[in-house]
Amino acid sequence: MLRLYDITSRTSTGISFSTYQMHPDKNIAYVVYDTSTGISGMEDYYTWRAITSTGSADSHQAVFSISNSDVYPTYTDPIPDYRVFSPKLLNVCTFQEAQLIENLITRIDMVRKRLPNPGRVVSAYSSVGQDGVVSEAGGYEKKFSIKELIQFIEGAIVEINIHPPATINYWWFTTHQSERSPNPYHWTPTNGVPYKWMDLIVQGAMIRALIAWGILEVDVHFSTSDNGLQITYDRVGYVSSWFDKILAEFKAQKDLVKWDSVNSMGTGVGTIAFACTGFLGSASNMIQQNGIMPMNSLMGFSNSSFTPM
Repeated sequence: MLRLYDITSRTSTGISFSTYQMHPDKNIAYVVYDTSTGISGMEDYYTWRAITSTGSADSHQAVFSISNSDVYPTYTDPIPDYRVFSPKLLNVCTFQEAQLIENLITRIDMVRKRLPNPGRVVSAYSSVGQDGVVSEAGGYEKKFSIKELIQFIEGAIVEINIHPPATINYWWFTTHQSERSPNPYHWTPTNGVPYKWMDLIVQGAMIRALIAWGILEVDVHFSTSDNGLQITYDRVGYVSSWFDKILAEFKAQKDLVKWDSVNSMGTGVGTIAFACTGFLGSASNMIQQNGIMPMNSLMGFSNSSFTPM
């Protein structure tokens, strides 16, 4: 997610951004808007695909804008006025992050998306209520905002990176050329995060979402009794059981994925990578590592310098 950006203008036809955290020449930014379910007449989520260009005031500054021509997918209904969008609900992210957000929404927000409840409008009596409407109820609120989902995703990738062997993979904004390939495994050099990590990141983000959800359920837990009728509201156990199942699978898959990052080609001291350097290959053995004195440090250059390890 892009952390440091500024909204330079917001008009009825579009919104303009500027940032120093993106390359100013034709990088792709995906802008995701977290529409509230309480706003009628708007899509559930809006997404734009914007292309950066160089700022007029600073050659190191990237600028981009969103309008009806940038809505993604293009069959989305045109937006009549961009001033209704709240700047704090706009999120600028990479292509892979936009994919992960969609995957998480499918898993976490499935009930609300599958079972829409438009509610019921009650007409007013004697002009009570605004515009003759007393109340409008219904719908299922989103369990998490886009920013919260992005935080869960980032926490998952940090955990995967620190899991041995340590890696430093992180998101990169894509270009036109990198998005043209239909094979997502070819995107790794330009996206920064291997595609084979995607399902693992979704699992890690879901675990964090379930933990947050479980904490929320603890707060709303209650038990009441009236004339022998006892009601208990407690969903913590159900949420915890899902958390335990996904956590076990996540740990196993994390080990498998990170083993693929292990260097299995043999580049330790004494192997071909050092043997090819001649004298330097011998000198490489004359170091002390972890408190252990190599044999060459005791016996000289000519003894077992290039013995395979």
